[in-house]
Amino acid sequence: MRLRVKLPKSKCMWGFFWVLMLYLPLPALADVEQAFVALHQKDYPSAYKLFLESAQAGNAEAEYNLGVLIHGGQGTEKDETQALSWIEKAAVQGWADAQYYLGNLYEFGQIVPQSFQNAALWYQKAAEQGNASAQTNLAVLYANGQGVNQDIVLAYVWSNLAASQGIVEALQNRETVAAEMSPEMLKRVRAISKEYFQKYVAPFQSQQSLRPGGMRSLPPPEQQ
Repeated sequence: MRLRVKLPKSKCMWGFFWVLMLYLPLPALADVEQAFVALHQKDYPSAYKLFLESAQAGNAEAEYNLGVLIHGGQGTEKDETQALSWIEKAAVQGWADAQYYLGNLYEFGQIVPQSFQNAALWYQKAAEQGNASAQTNLAVLYANGQGVNQDIVLAYVWSNLAASQGIVEALQNRETVAAEMSPEMLKRVRAISKEYFQKYVAPFQSQQSLRPGGMRSLPPPEQQ
């Protein structure tokens, strides 16, 4: 089977913001909002400064976006080591976009040594928070047995969840995996998919929030 990974596009990813409002001081939240306004205006130096202030206060969303800016050299000098540090901080705090980003870095061997096992670990964490791109790539790892034991059932299930969220690559992957299954197996995996949807998609759909101009957390760079 040849499956397609979900490579990051120029469109911004969805993340999970409102839970943090319970734990963060209002100035840090205000800086994040202002940073996204600056991003929408392509004022990267101001966005960098505002994200930095909030990241230093422990805001996971700011840590992640700050790391992306530093990784791309937008608004500041490019520094891969520093970028990785901020992205890891956000991932450890549970920020799904950061976990997906970190999975990408490990899968493609950027900044860090290539490790499918670590890629699977971080994709899994993000996938379980409803991140459709992580679900897509995790499914590919299961289909190929990279970093995890090969499992076409989980390859189908995770592809199906991502496809339900509009990921074209996941839809194509789901059909590729389905072609390898008997009608009885398909019936079983579709039932599992329904259970997974209730655990790993439905609870997060109501937590999505928009930024100015529809912006959300910055995506990882295109992989080569």
